[in-house]
Amino acid sequence: MTVLKDTTASEPRPAIQVRAARTAEDLEAVYAIREEVFHHEQQLTPYVRDDPDDAFSLNVLATIDDQPVGTGRVTLFGDEAQVAWVAVLAPYRRHGVGRAIMEHLIRWSQAQGARYVTLNAQTHALDFYRRLGFEPVGRRFYMGHIEHQVMILDLRSRPDRG
Repeated sequence: MTVLKDTTASEPRPAIQVRAARTAEDLEAVYAIREEVFHHEQQLTPYVRDDPDDAFSLNVLATIDDQPVGTGRVTLFGDEAQVAWVAVLAPYRRHGVGRAIMEHLIRWSQAQGARYVTLNAQTHALDFYRRLGFEPVGRRFYMGHIEHQVMILDLRSRPDRG
């Protein structure tokens, strides 16, 4: 996977595109980003390349200048949309890629009639999800060696941003 250079504060932010990952090439990019972030960077093992839930979920791919830089997934369970596998390559963090991915997943969930969006947030990302309107629920827990917190977004009180 080609990684573009990081932009500095003096350079304009490049346009971020988020789209459904529907082609084999898109899905390969999704898996490569997951592997880079969750396996190589965070050392979560074993890494599951093909999550069985992928078959009935929406995976999205974020790109900058047609280069894959981030991904995320949402799965519908009744009136709940469950977000997972949100990952942005390190050079592109804090440039709006994660927000663009999440806003896409939230809008899609609203369009599908979901009332809630839930996710298991790594605790270092809690403020990021809070800024999107998510609230913590219950106790923290560990997946592997990384502490997580269940979070929920009530879509019934959120205006449609679509």
